[in-house]
Amino acid sequence: MTGSFDIVQELVLPAALFAVMVTVGMELTRKDFRDLAAAPKGFVAGSVIQLITFPAIAILVLWLVPLPAATAVGLAIVAACPSGGFSNVLTLLGRGDLALSISLTTMSSLAAVATLPLLLSFALSVADVAADMGGPVSVPLGPTLGQLFLVVLLPVAIGMWARATHPAWVQRNIDRVQQAAQILLYGIVVLLAVQDWEPFSTGIEASLPLAAAMFLLSAGAGYFFSSLVLPQAQAFTVAIETGTRNVGLSTLVALTVLDRADWAAFGAVYIAPASALGFAAALAHRRARRLARQRQLKKERGPTAT
Repeated sequence: MTGSFDIVQELVLPAALFAVMVTVGMELTRKDFRDLAAAPKGFVAGSVIQLITFPAIAILVLWLVPLPAATAVGLAIVAACPSGGFSNVLTLLGRGDLALSISLTTMSSLAAVATLPLLLSFALSVADVAADMGGPVSVPLGPTLGQLFLVVLLPVAIGMWARATHPAWVQRNIDRVQQAAQILLYGIVVLLAVQDWEPFSTGIEASLPLAAAMFLLSAGAGYFFSSLVLPQAQAFTVAIETGTRNVGLSTLVALTVLDRADWAAFGAVYIAPASALGFAAALAHRRARRLARQRQLKKERGPTAT
């Protein structure tokens, strides 16, 4: 690896992810916690569905489908990661429940300090890639927890502090700051892939269709299960949260904690189909909501017109 690659991998990528997580914290106030306590149904149901669905589908795929070793490990890493901040953008575009989306993104990110090492260790055991990797793949708990504290808990706390102490500035600038941070993060992931293309390209033919299938299966299952107990807008929100993953964090775990560029490939590939399919789902839900409102208005005006 070149020196510039090392700098991007070890400094710039964590800094970009740190910035994204600060913007997540900037969305959260103490009032949000009070609102969740007052009406917890959507949050509780969404959290359970979001936490279980994507990892469960990934583990089933790892168990049933023979995959290239790097792709299998990459899928395990992505499955263990929380939802990404891009889910908030898709929820807003699709006219979902934005407050619920922000709460689920933040809480899944905070919970990742505990869930990510456990889910990743279990998914790797199911993947059974020891023979291909020359030995068992282990998750170093100490470095993993340290990275999660630095790029998840600390920046979210800073973002909440900024929101509490400078609310007017945050309100004016949060959209621009979020967009800039997300563009920077995804740009760095792509840059890392280009700079070290040979290991990133390992298994890419298997990764792209698998990434699209994982988004469709996880988001579809998330919508199905949440629609049983939640209204449509919240079910859509949970679906987007379930299918969207924090690929910046998955890339960081692969490159920095596990020190393997080829294991970051699936997360880098996941960006494209998840973004495209997420936009399509958001536009479809937005249109469905508009048509439903139009039908409701016609129904309300009907008796008056006769």
